[in-house]
Amino acid sequence: MPHGDFAKARAKVEESYKRMDNATIRKLYAYYKQATLGDISGKRPGGLRIRDRIKFDAWSSVSGMSKEVARASYIDLVNKIELNSEAVSCDTREGMIDSE
Repeated sequence: MPHGDFAKARAKVEESYKRMDNATIRKLYAYYKQATLGDISGKRPGGLRIRDRIKFDAWSSVSGMSKEVARASYIDLVNKIELNSEAVSCDTREGMIDSE
């Protein structure tokens, strides 16, 4: 899988992550971290560090996945999101924007 495709997918995410649901953002985060850094290390954050725990849990959910598979999964998920967004009509998109 070419690294250029991964960079393009990352750029798409940076442009549109605010329109994504939390579950999708967590999956993308997990795949990205696994693809760039490999398996997570350290202890799960505790206490009131809820955001850090959520991120830790997401990343640890793909622990053991190769960097190449994580990279491909990231690209596949971004492409799936792109397909879904293209399938939404203009009226629906305007409704989504108005409700924010």
